[in-house]
Amino acid sequence: MKKLIRSVLAHNYHWLTMVMALLLAAISQMAIASATIVAAVDEDIITDYQLFVGERDPLLINYFGGPGARRDVIEIVLLQQALDLGGFKGKVTLRPENSYLRILKLVADGQVALSGALMWREDIKPYTTHLFKTKAIVKEGEFIAGLYTRADNQRALTANTLEKVQHLSAASNAHWNADVKTLTALGVKKVQFSTYWVQIARMVAAKRADFTLAPFQVNPEMKVVVGNLELVPIPGIKVALPGSRHWPVSKNHPQGEEVFNALIKGIELLEQKKIIQRAYEECGFFHPQVKNWVLLNPPAP
Repeated sequence: MKKLIRSVLAHNYHWLTMVMALLLAAISQMAIASATIVAAVDEDIITDYQLFVGERDPLLINYFGGPGARRDVIEIVLLQQALDLGGFKGKVTLRPENSYLRILKLVADGQVALSGALMWREDIKPYTTHLFKTKAIVKEGEFIAGLYTRADNQRALTANTLEKVQHLSAASNAHWNADVKTLTALGVKKVQFSTYWVQIARMVAAKRADFTLAPFQVNPEMKVVVGNLELVPIPGIKVALPGSRHWPVSKNHPQGEEVFNALIKGIELLEQKKIIQRAYEECGFFHPQVKNWVLLNPPAP
């Protein structure tokens, strides 16, 4: 009888051990899943992001130039590094969207935790009851853009003064408030609007518009490449877009406060190491080649 009892107990112990192991594994997987957050990103950015990152761990990237590198892409990498440095060890997955305003509303509603790319302070402002806002990553006056046109648009390429630019036509998105304000302040009278960046680039490539505003790129000719289209900057001139840029984080998302607190800490550490400044330089956003180009809209004295 004793042998029988010992046998039953041993069998049950083995069974209970297996059950406990399975339960712990399930709990561990649930914890990992709950730590995964979603960042909404413009769909045209994701291809370049995948090209830039490749098989690398974005947390270990230390050089921010190379194929696919551009401001929007680098900001997704910096976002993940800031979260990790700030103590958030979960995974960030990217949700492709095709509208800047839709991303802002998704974050405000709590459907996603945050935006993968920075957004303008003035665009975040109407949603302050629903959004946390990080400190400025791109500060007032730092967002410098080129006037991008087709490589064979001689009329545009020779428009190297404000007066000449005022006689050109531009393409933009009506919801890009900073771009629209800049074009208006420059005195550009003819502006055509489209919803998507790809369509805007196509308008310029088809000469339906002379130029569009875009950050400078890291490649030798500073080309903007959109699919099979290439645009080049009008040489010698640049503009400053008004406002600062921040990461918005949802107050209505269950992990929003945790994510925001991690970002606060992580951004400070990135700034202390001067990684943000270097990243923007290496991807071409802070471009040394245009340092002495004429700023068409200098700040008021």
